[in-house]
Amino acid sequence: MKIRQIEYFLEVENTLNITKAAQNMYVSQTAISKQLQLLEEELGFALFSRESVRLHLTEGGDFFKKEALRLMHQYH
Repeated sequence: MKIRQIEYFLEVENTLNITKAAQNMYVSQTAISKQLQLLEEELGFALFSRESVRLHLTEGGDFFKKEALRLMHQYH
């Protein structure tokens, strides 16, 4: 797990939109999607449920958000 993946996750969680998160992070939408996919594979569960064009945190995603915020606080 990389810090950048956590940053991407938190930005997507904040915007609930991968395209908007990518714009805010100055990277491509593909880069965000790929890093989220790798993070989900590493964690072994989905972080977001993708319903139509809307994203929602899964139960695992909500748990990971709390841990990610704690990790980022310690990192900074």
